[in-house]
Amino acid sequence: MKAEVDAVFERLARGRLSSAEPGMVDGWETTLPTGVTVTRSMLQTEARPLITLGAETVPALLPWVHHANAALRYVAVFALGEITGERPHIGHFDDDPAPREQAITIWRAWYDRRTAAGR
Repeated sequence: MKAEVDAVFERLARGRLSSAEPGMVDGWETTLPTGVTVTRSMLQTEARPLITLGAETVPALLPWVHHANAALRYVAVFALGEITGERPHIGHFDDDPAPREQAITIWRAWYDRRTAAGR
């Protein structure tokens, strides 16, 4: 699972979107590490395959919450929120790591409870 998750983020870090036709383009704008400008809706589209992979992706997504690039962080945070239903407040463009650490604790606890329950 980690390899699949990392492949999505590595592709995005190279500025390669999954589709030449982004569909709906809506929301704030930010840039990928290569300088490619993307919108919130484009990043949500990029997160969909990760969300589809389900709960088993949670451990592999957690390190990406600390990525230096806000766009890549957003993809991880959005996917984690959709998968877990837990949406702790994180300023997507805030460089303070404390809220991200608190969010990771919440998502890790969700995953641990789910794993312990045998789901």
